[in-house]
Amino acid sequence: MLKTDRNTFCTFILLLLTIYFLVDRFVEVLMIIFTGISTNYWGPIMYTIALACPIFAFLFSGSSKFVKSDKLKLNFFYIYCIALYMIAVSMVVQWINAAIWIGLLSLPNYSEIAIEFSYLIRPALSSIAIYLPLTTFFPLIKWLYGSVADTKDLRDSIIDYSGIDLSDKTVGRGQYTCTITFGTDKKSGAPIEIPEAKRFESMLVVGPSGSGKTSLIFEPMIAKDMDKKYFFKEVSKEMGFTALKTGIASLNCPYGNDYINHNFNLNMLIPNESKKDLYDAYMKKMILGKVGGDYKYRNLGLTYLSPDFESTQKMIKVAENYKLAYNLVDPTNPDSPGLNPFIYSDPIQTSVAISSVLKGLYHLSAPDMDIAFRENVANQAIENVSILLKLVYPRLHEGSLPTLEDMLDIFTNPDKAEELCKYLKEDPELASEYKILIHYFEKNFYATGSGREDTEKYIYTASTQLDNLLRYPGIKNILCNRTNNLNFDDALDHGEITLVCTRRGDLGVSAHKAFGLFFLLLMQYSVLRRPGNENNRVPHFLYIDEFPSFICSSTEAIFTIYRKYRVATVISAQNLAQLNVEGGKYRQTITANCANKIVFGNCPPEEADWWEKEMEEKKEWKSNKSYNTDEVKYDSKQLSIEYAHKPNYKAGKIKALTFKSCIYKTKNLKGKSIVGKGKLDFLDAKYKEPKSVKTYNFEKFTNGISQEATNHFFHKKKKPVETDIDDAAEFDPINTDNSDSKFLFDNEDAIIVNLKRGNTNDKI
Repeated sequence: MLKTDRNTFCTFILLLLTIYFLVDRFVEVLMIIFTGISTNYWGPIMYTIALACPIFAFLFSGSSKFVKSDKLKLNFFYIYCIALYMIAVSMVVQWINAAIWIGLLSLPNYSEIAIEFSYLIRPALSSIAIYLPLTTFFPLIKWLYGSVADTKDLRDSIIDYSGIDLSDKTVGRGQYTCTITFGTDKKSGAPIEIPEAKRFESMLVVGPSGSGKTSLIFEPMIAKDMDKKYFFKEVSKEMGFTALKTGIASLNCPYGNDYINHNFNLNMLIPNESKKDLYDAYMKKMILGKVGGDYKYRNLGLTYLSPDFESTQKMIKVAENYKLAYNLVDPTNPDSPGLNPFIYSDPIQTSVAISSVLKGLYHLSAPDMDIAFRENVANQAIENVSILLKLVYPRLHEGSLPTLEDMLDIFTNPDKAEELCKYLKEDPELASEYKILIHYFEKNFYATGSGREDTEKYIYTASTQLDNLLRYPGIKNILCNRTNNLNFDDALDHGEITLVCTRRGDLGVSAHKAFGLFFLLLMQYSVLRRPGNENNRVPHFLYIDEFPSFICSSTEAIFTIYRKYRVATVISAQNLAQLNVEGGKYRQTITANCANKIVFGNCPPEEADWWEKEMEEKKEWKSNKSYNTDEVKYDSKQLSIEYAHKPNYKAGKIKALTFKSCIYKTKNLKGKSIVGKGKLDFLDAKYKEPKSVKTYNFEKFTNGISQEATNHFFHKKKKPVETDIDDAAEFDPINTDNSDSKFLFDNEDAIIVNLKRGNTNDKI
């Protein structure tokens, strides 16, 4: 309400109180000086409050808006020290004055003394009130400006002290965010936390083989993300059912009861226009924002790319325990969804996606060919063949999608492009719209074309790479799938879980690299065209185990751009040397853009030195003591006192880390580095057990679907939904703040399914 933060507010109030106490006590000291007696004697409680005000005003000011520079912070320190001194001196003067008067009043002949020696009493009391401030003020000024101001270590110590932070610790955290924890801090015992906003600044995990990168970091973090997705799903279902029951929303089209219980999301709802404000207030915890007039609700997506199936299988079991749908991309699985880039509906989008992916594959297999790829001939050939296949192939094959194999077929036999162009020419509308495309093929792919020889030369490397990639039956089954394909646009928008296993041991290193890179680059095309902004995009978390296999110029965007598109990346490597591709420029990019870092023990000595510097330094007071051998004790005198920097963790300590231990560096919401030693553990047992799932009776809302929902389903103009509820106060879910509940409502229509007890349904 005051448009300020807590520290600034408290500092301001305490400053006003300090000024009030100073003025009040100064007046009382003046009264003692001129009259010998105070009009308002304070006791210990009042002086405790008065002394506390300048102290806490300084402690709160360190994180307030008042302190805009180091100089201002020092000035605040000087001012509050003087204020504290003045209140303390007034307390001593007043209490001495009070003690003297009590002593005088307790004498039996007080009246006689007061009458005959009054000319001595007032001057004596006034002298004491003047003497104490005059004799003690100069030492204070000398200490502040002769010691503190002239001693760099003291100044730095004051400047580095951040004081008490009263900021709201729940902002950017909490159960409705994707904040994650991993392990516990060995020193404090608190969970190591990365706020949602800082997860998008990437994480680098480095450790030799067997150190536990996958089992101690990747798997627990992925499981926690699945747990959070389960939470969002269950809360969405309960809130959605209540919204339907109270009439503030309706379903956007008919759904089967089993389907909607299994796949429910808040995008299935249409807010009642007459109750839209109530709907917004009710759903505020779950609404991220709007994109194109449509609500974006809290959710998260997850992609895990692993070279081995063992870890992938563990994550599959966790997803099944939470009853979460997932996409499994596995070359050895005949039912695996495909990665056919021709799935995009727009031919131009298709051509750009394929061109981007093949360019990345060029760079992987033959870096020198990157120069050739830049030539317009190669670029045009790949994109125009993609457009031609996207336009003609479905028309000739009953709507089936073309594949990369069809593209390779044209690359190796350009005459087939001529056959497809004939179909374009036979359709007057297509011939007119794509006449430039037809002229291109006539010149560069027809047997009589003048540019055919150059085209074959420049696309040779691309066709070779495609041929090598499609040589493996499992990979070919995925990349050339015509019916069941993964749509990255939908996966990002809907928050889908995708598990990718590149089968490094079965396919070999080369195929593993090419297949994994193909997936990452195809995903990248969708990431870089996500609609919305940083505030309303659904968070997506990308985990890439053994990332060095995929380092190239095309994957550099993962660290430099993905943050803006709300895609958080976690990668692992066995050592930093694996990142030294092309002279180490990618290592610099990765280490600089990964704000969160974890290192395990047993790293090479030269890398241990690098990690010592990376884990930053701390400043603390250091001193030496001389040891007296005769008395067998240290001397009390401190020598060589300094406020100096020292590493948080030295190289030897990093190298000697034991199993299940790590050194971590994360960022808090203010951008400050948090460095510590962490204790890690394997996947918790709770993720290995089936979870209870609530089901609801949505049939009555599906059968009686409103006219507005029907119109929305057929993309017609909406009409207001008529409801039987006229008073907003009747909506108990709107008026009840259940934000801290794990699940918002225990609804009478909800059914708890305990998978550990068989098929027993308990109605609650």
